[in-house]
Formats: sequence, C-alpha cells, structure tokens
Amino acid sequence: MPRVKVGDIHLSYTVRGEGEWLVLIGGYASSNWASWGAMLDQLARHYRVLAFDNRGIGDSDAPDMPYSTEMLARDTLGLMDYLGIGQARILGKSMGGAIAQWVALLAPERVRALAMTSTTSRPDARAKKMVRWWMDTARTAGFAALFPGELTYFYTADFYERNPEAIARAEAALIAVHRPVHGFIRMGEALIAHDTWDRLPEIGMPTFLLCGADDMITPAAHSLAMAMRLPRAEIHIIPDTLHGVMSEKPETFDRVLEFLKAN
Repeated sequence: MPRVKVGDIHLSYTVRGEGEWLVLIGGYASSNWASWGAMLDQLARHYRVLAFDNRGIGDSDAPDMPYSTEMLARDTLGLMDYLGIGQARILGKSMGGAIAQWVALLAPERVRALAMTSTTSRPDARAKKMVRWWMDTARTAGFAALFPGELTYFYTADFYERNPEAIARAEAALIAVHRPVHGFIRMGEALIAHDTWDRLPEIGMPTFLLCGADDMITPAAHSLAMAMRLPRAEIHIIPDTLHGVMSEKPETFDRVLEFLKAN
C-alpha cells in the first residue's frame, strides 16, 4: 500500500472505488485499514473510499510520544489534503468515531455527513478501566493473550456458541496485525483522554449513531445522550448486541449505508 508523509509521520492507505469520497477511520484494536474487511468492498461499490492505518499501527509510523484523538484527526485531515479531498462523508467505528468527532470540529466544512458506530464522546469510568486493562495486558502478556479476552466484550454468548470459527478468525486477524506495543499504549492513552462532550452541539452536519443495546465499552445510554446533544442526529440501538454490533449482525450495516446515501 502507498505510504505518504503527513505532518510528522508517514501514513499507509488504500483508495477503492469511484464516485464521491468516503473516509473510513478505524477503532482502537482495529485501527488498520484491512480491519474493514468486506465492508470496504461493499462501500467501494458506492463511493471512492479512503481507508488507512492510523498513527501507531500497521504500516504507518508509530512514534513513541503522547497521542490524542485531536492529533489523529489532524492526521486524517492531512491525508485528505494530500489526496485532494475537499469534502467527504466520514465513517468512524469505536475510537474512529471519537477521532471523527474532532475531524468534524476542526474542519466542519469538509465533512458532508458523519456516521459513527459503537463510539463515545467521553469514556466513562468503567470504559477507562477496561482500556487500562487492555494496555497492561498488551504490555505484560502480549497481544496473543489480550485479544481473545478483549473480544469477549464484543459478542454475545449466543454468537460465541454458534460461530467458533468466526471468533477464531477474528482473534487471529487482530493478533496478526503489525502493532508496536508502545503504539497501542499511546492510542489507549488518547482514547482514555478523549472528551468532546461539551462541543457536541457544534457538530451541525447530518450525524448517524449506531450502538449495541448491551455494549459495555460504549454504552447505549451514552450514545442516546450524545444524540440529544447533536443538532442533526439519527440513532439506532440494536437489541441483543454488544460492541461488535456490525460483525454480529451484518444486516445493521445496511442502516449505515442508507444514511450515507441519504446525505
């Protein structure tokens, strides 16, 4: 994949499809472009899609320095500048939604519509403790120990029973990604510190929120509260799902696509 200099780092990216621009921003564990999987191909049938490895993971640089979600948003805007993307729809998942909030705040004229799945504007105390546990586990035991445990927060018990092969593939894919431990730690610190709560009313473009009703990482109650503060928000809470709502119930991705097409 191409790598280009954006500010102080090199970012690795891919562009797929034709048409109007759609920018994808990955989550914490899934900050690499390949983590979008089949969704990338599906979206590329409708848009010219930019997906990239965030600072700290994959083939992008991973400087060992403090990160912030605002910094990662500036990386995104810098890559958009390089590719000549004046305006785009933005889709961010989990931490990617937090980063996307900053893209919308820093350059609202460049965001046509904003879609976020399983995200937060300010992690609560439990979420912060979870992230610190993930960081400590990565540091002391490695990613092969971390990700099988972390995924238990993503899917229902029923999904685990019925889809052992899919779970094994998801674990293996996360473990296989090139991610320096220090990059993972720095991204975790950025996620813990993320706070756009007071500025949500400034995000005036059409906005979409999707969340699992039983999500413990980014609770549905918080997504509902976000929607109340966002001037033009549409929200969908999916019953019987957790953080991995789109993976467990792929049909929910149709709601994201419908929103993007309508805006």
